Amino acid sequence: MTLYRDATPSDRVFVTATWSSSYKSAHAAGMIPSEDYPAVMHAAIGKLLARPGARAIVAYEPPDFLYGFIAGDTSGATPVVWYVYVKGPYRSERRAGGARSGPRHARGLFRALGVDPARPFLYACSTPVVAELRQANKIPRGKFVPATARYTNYLEQEQSE
Repeated sequence: MTLYRDATPSDRVFVTATWSSSYKSAHAAGMIPSEDYPAVMHAAIGKLLARPGARAIVAYEPPDFLYGFIAGDTSGATPVVWYVYVKGPYRSERRAGGARSGPRHARGLFRALGVDPARPFLYACSTPVVAELRQANKIPRGKFVPATARYTNYLEQEQSE
């Protein structure tokens, strides 16, 4: 049975490592030299997770098996999802006939963070998986806005303009 909780300090090691490594090959990850990538990304992820309103939630099975995580900030009028990660073997896949197999960890993580993927939200990291979700209309009102991670007060600036 999959459960959800706020990430503990030891869970944050998993969050940072999997976020960094799984985002490294994304086109949207930018021009960070490979030899600098872990240090740069680990520091950036740490800063995001230290922001007021930031949350990282893990999907887990007791006592300590982690399936994945979601990180974001839902304290403002528009929720922000910085990153969602589910270990490859535990992602739902389509079976013959269109039925989905396995638990839907990403959907449960969205719920745990308080974000409805069918309603407007912003996301900061785009990957090939995100492109598939957009094409399948799984996040129809999600909007790619990397500035939500770059600027601490991005949403306040947008609302005041």
